[in-house]
Amino acid sequence: MDEGKILHGSRNGVQLLIYAGDIRYTLSLALDACLQRLLEADDLRGFVVDLTAVHNIDSTNLGILARLARSMQRRGLPRVTLISDRPAINEVLEGMGFDRVFYILPRQVRQAADVQEIPGIAVDQRSMLDLLLKSHRELMGMNTENHAQFQDVVKAFEQEVGKKAG
Repeated sequence: MDEGKILHGSRNGVQLLIYAGDIRYTLSLALDACLQRLLEADDLRGFVVDLTAVHNIDSTNLGILARLARSMQRRGLPRVTLISDRPAINEVLEGMGFDRVFYILPRQVRQAADVQEIPGIAVDQRSMLDLLLKSHRELMGMNTENHAQFQDVVKAFEQEVGKKAG
């Protein structure tokens, strides 16, 4: 499996994220920090996320994408555009209800921005656990099917957070 990476670029306030390889929770803290910074920008006009080079994407990173979609909606900005031409990835996206909150297009984006890999950050267990919980809650809240699918996972993360807090 290809080790995952996420590249970022920007042009005229539209943020481009290119996911490649095996996208796992180990990338999620750095991605979340990057997205929080980008969402605070005054000139933010949109997001395009290219998934055409993804082999696998885990539920934590799907939850982060769902949080991104909700953040854009709250700001009154356009829906996030997902680019995916991989049938297996598209099946996951549709199964999670992403087709209801994202624009999903089947063709690759012409890279109109210089992109750089999002640098990793130090991982502490508490921050990772908090992000895992937030991401899965977001997925669970998208629709009733996801609620049923992720409620046990969320309960397990909540219990783990409770243990760490106590």
